[in-house]
Amino acid sequence: MEKNKDDDYGEEEDSEYVLLDLEAVRGQIDIPPNAPYTLSGLDTMNPILIIDKKVKLIGEYEETIGTCFVFSEDGEQYFLLYLL
Repeated sequence: MEKNKDDDYGEEEDSEYVLLDLEAVRGQIDIPPNAPYTLSGLDTMNPILIIDKKVKLIGEYEETIGTCFVFSEDGEQYFLLYLL
C-alpha cells in the first residue's frame, strides 16, 4: 500500500495495487493484447475479471508479504511493487 499526500486538503489517500496472475489460463483461452476488461468485486474474497465481454474468470486473493517484482516476457523489469 502506498500513501499519497493531498496538499490541498491535508488528507492522506491510500493506494492499493492488484497483480493478476493469468498464467494458469494462458494456454486455455486467447486474450487479445488490447482486449477491454472489467474487474469487479475487489472488496470480496472472489474478485471477477471479465475479458472482452466473453471470458469470465473468478479469482481469489493471495496475500503477499515483502517485495513483489514484476517482469515482462522479454526479461525487462517494467515495474516494482513494494508490499508490506
